[in-house]
Amino acid sequence: MSGPRLEVDAPESFAGKARYTLETLLGACAAPAAAVVRYGGDGGLHASEQAWRYFEAGEHTPPRLGDAGMLDFGDGRSDLVASAFWHLSRWEERAGSARDEHGRFPAAAALADPARPAVDALLREFRAHVGDTGRTPFTVALTHDVDIPWRWSRPRALLGAAARARGAARARHPRAAAAEVLGLAAAPVRHLRGTDPNWSYERIAAIERGHGGRSTYFVMAGHHVAADGPDPAAYDRLRPAIVAQIAAQGDEVGLHPSYTASERPDRIAEERARLEQLTGAAVAGMRFHYLRHEAHSALPAVDRLGFAYDSSQGYGDAIGLRAGFSFPYRPYDLAHDRPLDLVELPLAVMDATLAEERYLGLTPAAGLERTLGLLEHVADVGGTVAVLWHTDRFSREYARGWDRVYERVLEWVGGRGGRLVTAAEAVAG
Repeated sequence: MSGPRLEVDAPESFAGKARYTLETLLGACAAPAAAVVRYGGDGGLHASEQAWRYFEAGEHTPPRLGDAGMLDFGDGRSDLVASAFWHLSRWEERAGSARDEHGRFPAAAALADPARPAVDALLREFRAHVGDTGRTPFTVALTHDVDIPWRWSRPRALLGAAARARGAARARHPRAAAAEVLGLAAAPVRHLRGTDPNWSYERIAAIERGHGGRSTYFVMAGHHVAADGPDPAAYDRLRPAIVAQIAAQGDEVGLHPSYTASERPDRIAEERARLEQLTGAAVAGMRFHYLRHEAHSALPAVDRLGFAYDSSQGYGDAIGLRAGFSFPYRPYDLAHDRPLDLVELPLAVMDATLAEERYLGLTPAAGLERTLGLLEHVADVGGTVAVLWHTDRFSREYARGWDRVYERVLEWVGGRGGRLVTAAEAVAG
């Protein structure tokens, strides 16, 4: 069944942007009753000529953020479509915007609070305008990044753990210090049994199957700098077993491109080919290591490589929706003034953001509360988002309670009527 017909009364410089935005918002509606959706002109959604001039001039000064995600482009007129486009296109992330130590656009520099998604607020008004009376299914994609597959792969790893234990004690972080001490104490037994704290696939699968879910694991296939991990040889040796284990569990394998790959599309292609030799099938999706990428150059490159989806659009320093939208959507290529074919699966929550002192540094109880608060919003709007728990967050020694947080999140989603699926299933609808 076709959706409403679009009628756009806007200058050519903005008409394509308006159509993209309307199509994106309609994609988050279940059953719009309107036969025609108009933007601009008599009887249409209100338009701002000042907003049109803003985008045509390529303005860098951000508009003023008003209530419910609406932006004021300087004339005091409400323009739902222009406001939504500004957020969805990641206009504020263009060249010259703020970056953190990893070259990432941080939540601290964002105009809107990602925990109060701006486009979702605009969507509520849009749904009322088009008479949407249906309900979209609340969906959470379960995802895991495989950064360090084997903690005790080198003798120096023990020295590093001891140093971290001393550092945590000096910094008065008793939970972190206790985890390192427990890990060191268990290391000899692990060695004798041939097990490792980071090899947690069976435990993760047991938790997820207990709640009717499956997940996607983003696996690395290249190491070029220290940030890619401490033991490239161990990763190369273990990668076939990792892929085989994930496949045996019936879960999805995605690519986790290396730290510098966002600037080197050739590396993304090489790493995907290396991974596909093991999977024996096309790898459909990816997530950049450290979430490190420039949205306006890296995502178009990923699109040209033929990936079906990406799930890198999250923040390291905050949980929430980076584009202000709790639904998969097509990123906009500003350089070529068109949407990509690639689908972006929004990353809502990452365990490291919640737990690590360099980010929020929350206790598990506080992290669970913060996570469920955000997911309550996603459930209420009927959204589809991803959550990320790294594979090193599930062992008895090092979980520090975050494995139980993950299980509580899955239990809550099920109780809220949500689906627990792989990333590929989430973008497929």
